[in-house]
Amino acid sequence: MRRLLKWTSIAIIGGGLSYVLAAILLGLVPGHARAVIGPRDYSFYACDNGVHVDLVLPAAGGGRDWFSYFPPQDFAGDITTASHVALGWGARGFYASTREWGDIRPGPVLSALTWRDSSVLHVSYSGDPAGRENCREVRTDVAGSAALFAFIDASLAGRPHREDLPGYGPDDAFYSAVGHYSLFRTCNVWTAEALQASGQRMALWSPFSFQVMGLIEQE
Repeated sequence: MRRLLKWTSIAIIGGGLSYVLAAILLGLVPGHARAVIGPRDYSFYACDNGVHVDLVLPAAGGGRDWFSYFPPQDFAGDITTASHVALGWGARGFYASTREWGDIRPGPVLSALTWRDSSVLHVSYSGDPAGRENCREVRTDVAGSAALFAFIDASLAGRPHREDLPGYGPDDAFYSAVGHYSLFRTCNVWTAEALQASGQRMALWSPFSFQVMGLIEQE
C-alpha cells in the first residue's frame, strides 16, 4: 500500500511538473494571427482576476448590441446603464459550486479537468474598465471585431440560452456554451482563442492568465 501511494504521488507530481513545463514551452511559441489592416476603431479589454481572463466588450456599439443577446430580464439587477459586458467561458459545475475561492472542492475541479463537465458562458455587465491595473486595452479593425463576434456566437451555439444557475450578484448570469473544459482547454485558452480571432498574436497554448495578458500588444 505504501509503495502504491508513493508511486501515485510521484505520478501526480511528475504529471503536474510536465503540465507546467509544457505550458511554459508552448507559451513561448507564437501562434498564427490574422493581420489587422484596417483602422483599429473597435476597442475592448482583457481583464485578469489573477486566475482567469475575461473579455470586456462595449455593451452596445461597434457593430453589436449585447443587450439584445443578454437581455435585462435575464438579470436580477438593473443592467441597462452598464457601459460594458464581461464574458468568460468555463465549466458549469465549477461555476455553480464555487461562488468564492474558499468554496473550491476537489469534486468539481476534477470533473472540470477531465472533460466530465459541460460549459457555460459567464456574462457580467459593468462600467468602463479603462484605467484598471488588471485590464489591458485591445484595439482591432472591423474584420477583427466581426471575427471576435463570430467566435463568441460559435461558443454559444446560436442564440444565447440562459442557464438555471444563480449569478454571483445582480449583474451577472450564465448561458449555455459549447465544448468541455479540461486541463488542455481552460478558460484562458478560450480567451486566448477569442483574442487571436480579433487579430492578437497569442501563443500555441496559454492555459494560465499571465500568459494571455503578457502577449497582448500595447498600442
